[in-house]
Amino acid sequence: MSQRQERELEEEWPEAKRTIASGAKFEKGDLKTTAIYNVEFAVECKSTQNASYGISKSVWNTIKEHAQNRSWLARPILAVRLYGPTLQETEWGGQRECTPENLPVELDLIVMEKNDWLEFYEDYLRLKERYDRED
Repeated sequence: MSQRQERELEEEWPEAKRTIASGAKFEKGDLKTTAIYNVEFAVECKSTQNASYGISKSVWNTIKEHAQNRSWLARPILAVRLYGPTLQETEWGGQRECTPENLPVELDLIVMEKNDWLEFYEDYLRLKERYDRED
């Protein structure tokens, strides 16, 4: 399940590349981006079929430490995906068993620190204002 999440996130996120052997001694983080305008991301992916996923300070501090060790520009991101159950109802009332490759995605979340999010939102508002003036 986590490989699928990493692959799909890499396809969707411009400039993101999966880390070969992530979790190995010297390779931390599942995805990383190249620096664009002095911003890059170190992304840790977590997925589950449970109804919830808990984030502890310890987990977040580890993700943050990996980002800081990668680069002073890297922002930590936690990508959390909640998959649906393995058994799915079919339209004709039966059930089919899903594989990790076709499990339904019920929720995809990106977790980041508030200050990083506010900085990006302020940049978005400035760009929108500039774009609106040009029209």
